[in-house]
Amino acid sequence: MSRILHSAHNAQRILKLVADTLILVQADGLCVDVDTHSDLWFLQEEVLLGKNLFELMPERTLNKFRPTFQSVISHQEKTERNFRLELKGDVYYFKCIMIPYDGMVLCQYRDITKRKNIKLQLERVNKELLETQKAAQIGRWRYNSNEKRLYYRGYTGILSEEEEQSTLLEEYIELVLPEDRQSFKNWVNLNTNGEEKENVIDYRIKHNNTVYYIRLKAYLSELKPDGSCINEGYIQNVTDIQRRRNDINTLTHAINNAKESILAAKADGTIVFANRQFKINHQIPDSVEIEALKVYDVVGDIDSLEQWEKRYTDCKPGESSSFIAHYPLKNNRNTLAFEGVMYHVTSDEGEVSYWLLSHDISDRMRYESQIKRLNGIMNIAMQNLPASITVKDIYNNFSYLYCNRKASNFTTEEQQMLYSNDFDFYTQEKANQIRREDIEIVETGKALHEKVERTDENGQLKIVDKRKIMVESEDFSPMIICIEWDITQLELMKRELMVQKEHAERANRLKSAFLANMSHEIRTPLNAIVGFSRIIAESEDKTERHTYYEIVEANNDQLLKLINEILDLSKIESGIVEFTNAPVKLNQLCSEIYDTHVFRCPPGVTLVFEPSNEELMVDSDKSRVFQVVSNLIGNAFKFTTDGTVSYGYRQEGDWVHFRVSDTGIGIAPENVDNIFDRFIKANSIAQGTGLGLSICRTIIERLGGKISLETELGKGTTFTFTLPVLKRDFDQPSFETQDRPGEELTEQTDTHTTPHSTVDEQREIIILIAEDTDSNYELLKAILGKSYRLERAMNGAEAVTLFESLKPDLILMDIRMPILNGLEATQIIREQSADVPIIVQSAYAYQSDKQEAIAVGCNDFISKPISVMQLKDTVLKWLNNNSLN
Repeated sequence: MSRILHSAHNAQRILKLVADTLILVQADGLCVDVDTHSDLWFLQEEVLLGKNLFELMPERTLNKFRPTFQSVISHQEKTERNFRLELKGDVYYFKCIMIPYDGMVLCQYRDITKRKNIKLQLERVNKELLETQKAAQIGRWRYNSNEKRLYYRGYTGILSEEEEQSTLLEEYIELVLPEDRQSFKNWVNLNTNGEEKENVIDYRIKHNNTVYYIRLKAYLSELKPDGSCINEGYIQNVTDIQRRRNDINTLTHAINNAKESILAAKADGTIVFANRQFKINHQIPDSVEIEALKVYDVVGDIDSLEQWEKRYTDCKPGESSSFIAHYPLKNNRNTLAFEGVMYHVTSDEGEVSYWLLSHDISDRMRYESQIKRLNGIMNIAMQNLPASITVKDIYNNFSYLYCNRKASNFTTEEQQMLYSNDFDFYTQEKANQIRREDIEIVETGKALHEKVERTDENGQLKIVDKRKIMVESEDFSPMIICIEWDITQLELMKRELMVQKEHAERANRLKSAFLANMSHEIRTPLNAIVGFSRIIAESEDKTERHTYYEIVEANNDQLLKLINEILDLSKIESGIVEFTNAPVKLNQLCSEIYDTHVFRCPPGVTLVFEPSNEELMVDSDKSRVFQVVSNLIGNAFKFTTDGTVSYGYRQEGDWVHFRVSDTGIGIAPENVDNIFDRFIKANSIAQGTGLGLSICRTIIERLGGKISLETELGKGTTFTFTLPVLKRDFDQPSFETQDRPGEELTEQTDTHTTPHSTVDEQREIIILIAEDTDSNYELLKAILGKSYRLERAMNGAEAVTLFESLKPDLILMDIRMPILNGLEATQIIREQSADVPIIVQSAYAYQSDKQEAIAVGCNDFISKPISVMQLKDTVLKWLNNNSLN
């Protein structure tokens, strides 16, 4: 047999047909020979022969080629390797087989560019497929019916991994949910007989307590000679897809059953979707094709295409717009408005629609209207409350959220207060104080309640009841509410009541002291009266009886003076006593006072009147001035045992200053401030009610003056009071009725001048006595019975009857009697006779009582207890007057 391939003659020919390009390269890289078998430009002899390949190669290729080349030189071993070559923007791939050859390297260049590109493309496709499988959660499976084993690998995220795994079919079926197991078994049986009948199945498995949706597809079924069947396909985890589908279904269900009214319509008004609530609101039956309706044919507040276009004009792609549709339902005015949002939606096909989501806000509008009305009422009420009300936002630097008119009046305008804080209109010091209060309330959570005194812009005292509380809620940030009530009048009234209470308590204590004192002061003269009255009755010595009588009479006067002082103060303070002002000559008045008191001076004491301007006059009540000076002199006598009691007056400007001084024991400093109060006695041992000085102050103040004192303990006391000087002319002093109540406080002299008797002593004089009390009648009888014929009437009616029958010469009339009182009886008698003298004798002793008696026709008035001489003188006077008439 001819060995053609081994023939040297055929070697060159065969090498050209199948061999690669051969390049003989020295150790330094110089190309010493080349046998080209390629059309590539860089493998031609003129490019390579005699050139250094290391210098021709790109740096990236050289960095990989040179180490391999040098390894062949040093180890003298054949090596092959693939290289990448970039020349003039093109990329070439070649396999280089390096063979040691006589100290050089024979490089066999084999071009693999096309094959390499195909391989790279396949790798790229495989990689893309792999990523696709990962993204789609796809794996591969294979089932052998003889083994009944399922093989799988891939990226489903469930069981499968990159490396192939296997499990028995029965074990895998246990993972399938019970509801899907039978259908899965049926699918396996149908696909294991070599026929492709149903190549896709969806089922669920439960793995690690999680349910997954699986899609299994068979794309190859091969029946083996041994009767077994090999099935292959892919497996996909479609859980996310299925859940999204479920979500879409749920969303569709939710939209359809939402309480919101949902509508979708095109720009021309054609409705493309409406949920159930929209149909119910607008009374659209389910049988009506919704796509056949226009928006403006259904919606109440849109009547035309133009109005529909106006509604969606402002709704831009990717944006939304809000709207309120008033009276949105046709033929239903009870629904006030819908509030909604509109969205511009573009479908995958580029079709534009507008989706409207709305809900009924009628109840909210009614509620808001009611809230506004109530807020208006509340605001008016709060604005007109007589209290300052402010609200501060704690989290916003304690800025004001609200203030009523009263609060703004305290500081600044209401609008300027809102959203400002205390540092914007208070002084730094005051603002810091308020801020400290607010912070303390926030930190402690305790309310603040205090009374604050301040002055207003006019400098007037203002008392404020101040309350601060913190209000917290989940619905709004915490606030501080401050309420300030102006309680100035209330507090001043309260303080006044407290003072009055203290005065009342003090008066109560003084009253107790007064009663104890009165008990002593009354019992002392009463003891003498009772005791000596009994002794007089038993004594036969006329001189002795007269002495005892004078003692009884003196104690009577003392007891009467005591009672008159009490009554006089009560009358003056209650306003019953009327003061009658008239011109009073002070020198004459003081002389009369001297004559009255000079004989009453205690042993060792001298009364001194220091005269002044004899023509000086005051416009005042003479008897009351007499009473005051007499009372002051009487007090001086009580507390002066040696020295003088002096008094006088002097003019200073428009006032007359009266003075009563003594050289007595003086007044203790602790008693000076309250010496003019009722029931106060400078000396508890001295006799007296403790009312004299209180009466003096009351009288002087009623006369327009003031009274004061200066005292030094152990040296004496000076009382001073003032009265206004007379500034007008008077004709004559006014007539002063006798027996003034004020005069009762001074001791009356017992000196009486008996009028000359002119009564016809030969004629029997009849005196009618109207008196219901037996003891009083017996007293009158004892005094007058020896001189006159007395007839008694037990009441006013009997007095009238006896007057008609007796025609008496004089009537002594009591006031308080049964049936008819004395004044009523007098009026009846005066209708019959205007001449008969009627003298009232009564325990009523007020000036008003006397004036009332004179007004009904009485001629005179005698107060009980009755003075014997006064009674005799008065009776004789009126009998003489009647006789002369």
